Amino acid sequence: LYFTDSETSSVRTADMDPDGRVATIVGLDLFTFGDVDGVGDDVRLQHPLGVDVHDGALLVADTYNNKVKRVLPGTRGAFTLLGSGDAGHADGAGPAAEFHEPGGLSVSGNTLYVADTNNHAVRVADLDSLAVETLPIKGI
Repeated sequence: LYFTDSETSSVRTADMDPDGRVATIVGLDLFTFGDVDGVGDDVRLQHPLGVDVHDGALLVADTYNNKVKRVLPGTRGAFTLLGSGDAGHADGAGPAAEFHEPGGLSVSGNTLYVADTNNHAVRVADLDSLAVETLPIKGI
């Protein structure tokens, strides 16, 4: 089981066996946060929320950094996949895209759906090209 611990800005794993061991993949504690890609204890996230699995990696909504990160459980690495880090609403590829506090994530095939909270939008990312577009929603 993989989950985010938003208050400690970390990503954790829990064994589903009777021992129920919990371990931290990236992140340290309540007062250690930021936006640093890297490996192990050097990684910094800020208030991560959504998490899903794609091709053996975790995709994590690094909410207050306005990014989506790729986290590698085996190496404890974390790297920016999508988002410039600036709060905004811009479609584009990889770091050219802008989000405003992305929250929930859901992967279907090679498509990532992002609940872009403060833009009141659903963003769609092609995980091959890393192109991000806004899902057109019509309604009342």
